[in-house]
Amino acid sequence: MILRKMLDTLSRSSAHAVSTLDNRNSSAVKSYLYIETEIEQTFKEMLQNTTQPDQIIFLCGSSGDGKSEILARNHETFRDQLDFHFDATHSFHRDKDAIATLNDTFTQHKASNKPMVVGINTGMMFNYSDSGADEHQDIKETFRAYLGDKQSSPNANHTFLNFEDYPKYKLIRDQFLSPFIKDLLTRLTIADEKNPFFHVWMQEDSDPILHSNFRMLQQESVQDVIINTLLKLRLKNDVFLTARTILDFVHHILTGPNYLFDNLFASEKTDLFKALRQFDPCTVRSREIDLFLIQSSLTFDDPEFQAFQDSVAEWINPKDIAQKPGSWVRLFCLLQDIDISNNFHQRFKDNFRSELFEEYVRIWKLHTIYEGDSKERKELKNFYKKGLVSALLGFANRFAPSLSLKSQIFLNDYNGYQVSAKAEIRESLKQVQQSENRPARLGYFNACLKLGDEDLVPLPISVNFLDLIRKINRGYRPNRHDKNNIIILEEVIEDITSRIRNTDKLFIQKKDESWALINDVDEDEIRVER
Repeated sequence: MILRKMLDTLSRSSAHAVSTLDNRNSSAVKSYLYIETEIEQTFKEMLQNTTQPDQIIFLCGSSGDGKSEILARNHETFRDQLDFHFDATHSFHRDKDAIATLNDTFTQHKASNKPMVVGINTGMMFNYSDSGADEHQDIKETFRAYLGDKQSSPNANHTFLNFEDYPKYKLIRDQFLSPFIKDLLTRLTIADEKNPFFHVWMQEDSDPILHSNFRMLQQESVQDVIINTLLKLRLKNDVFLTARTILDFVHHILTGPNYLFDNLFASEKTDLFKALRQFDPCTVRSREIDLFLIQSSLTFDDPEFQAFQDSVAEWINPKDIAQKPGSWVRLFCLLQDIDISNNFHQRFKDNFRSELFEEYVRIWKLHTIYEGDSKERKELKNFYKKGLVSALLGFANRFAPSLSLKSQIFLNDYNGYQVSAKAEIRESLKQVQQSENRPARLGYFNACLKLGDEDLVPLPISVNFLDLIRKINRGYRPNRHDKNNIIILEEVIEDITSRIRNTDKLFIQKKDESWALINDVDEDEIRVER
């Protein structure tokens, strides 16, 4: 049970979850796992170059992202050079709240001859900008300015280093990868005697399921499936993955009550795992998976599957999931790139692909790198014409579908007479190339459109919005469950209709009859044409 106890240090509930000066050296295994990130490297450079007494570095972000750990790791080296305030969320004084403690901290700093480092959550910055002491108006104004645009500070002596600017996923060689999560999983499972986890795992097998889970997690392809699953969660649910969240996640998929594949896709341990259930391979609707689930439920005898079950015994005990078809599908997904016996599991591999996410990554990347290349231009034009513009027209003309084929947009209905106007909506690729429209975050990219020759306001496209676009183009009618994306759609259509209402040519249609109403300014007349 030593391995389980060692892994418990990764848990959110562990005493080692938050680093302080008191527990800094209390967990050797946690120190072994620690990975120096890009933000810490930048932080160290800042500390080395911070010398003026009135300077303050604010290390900011969300709870659990690693602020305290970075501060604790660098305190010993820089404590003679700078003052450290570890956590502005807490007061550490019974008679003072966090705001009062910050007031005292800033007062002491202004009387000090050393610069200061403050670890602070974004929420506390909001609170302090509203409720901080008037004597620290300069800091309050700095917070307000920074929270307003995340770019600048009115005080050159106040510097912000934000975890949000160092996302866990990056575009590397045409893929979104997570060097942090990959390095963590590698360090945890690498077959090296210097790895305390591997050393203990090799020595004990008293916990068969945990032993199997660790072995599965050693496989690079299994790690990739897990990383891609977390990426989907990040994109679909806009979940910000903090270091503490990831460590707790790894702890549960290894030490949970079931095999790793069930812990990953079928757990309700935390809100994160409840959200991960939406990516359960069992919910994929395909002929192959549905047929397997039905046949397994009916105990249909399949010699190839039986041979596979016999061979997979080196990974798990097949008897543990013998009557659990869903668990088998999850295993097929997790081990999809590993050759096992007759590779029965790989016949389902194509069903585990996520076309929506693949398309999102492809289009996101195009908006990042586009510089006029003909191939990229063709791909982008195809996305705009057959994807976005088609969906916009489809939504705008949901009460008059035939108008979309004429590139017209429905404006109103008067006693059965439909009024519409021409809307030449197309991509604005010059706008795509402007630096302010390049994707700054993984969660969305700006789609750039123009109406005629007039540029429209860039439209943020997330995975969920792209999913809605795809659905609309397949005939789907948005409903209240699409509320947030519907608001965006309605705003875009309202902007377009407000621009075309004053056009010189309106179209009127009733049943099979149609007319054009033309405002001829030169002749000072309104003509009706059939």
